[in-house]
Amino acid sequence: MSAKHLLPEIKPAPPHGHWVRFLPHEEPVLVQKGHWIGFDLDGTLSRTDNPGHFEPPYPIGEPFAEMLAVVSALKEAGVQVKIFTARACEPSNVPLVKAWARKHGLGELEVTHQKDYDLLRFYDDRAIQVSWPGTMITAPVKSQRL
Repeated sequence: MSAKHLLPEIKPAPPHGHWVRFLPHEEPVLVQKGHWIGFDLDGTLSRTDNPGHFEPPYPIGEPFAEMLAVVSALKEAGVQVKIFTARACEPSNVPLVKAWARKHGLGELEVTHQKDYDLLRFYDDRAIQVSWPGTMITAPVKSQRL
């Protein structure tokens, strides 16, 4: 999938926020001031195939340029973006994640491990989307042999 295909379509909706079409086949969503879009770090914004990634001190991998472009497009339009990562469970990891974001051109981003009612969308390599009514899985599930 090309980077251009991943970029959300964003239109201002003053004074409320922005209309964002996250994917070409979806309806636009009103992202109001105070709402935020979360991006997982490991496996979503950054690669996990770097040497030692799964061993202490758990270095953060190189970025996925396509995902950085999505974050940048949202930020440039004024949509609030946060890095939503389990690494933030340990407060000492937060400055490392923030430094990684700055190093790769994302500027200052909040880093959290907590959801709240203002989270509208979450990008994550491990999540499976479920929609209602019923339990319909709308994203493919990748399986690997054990």
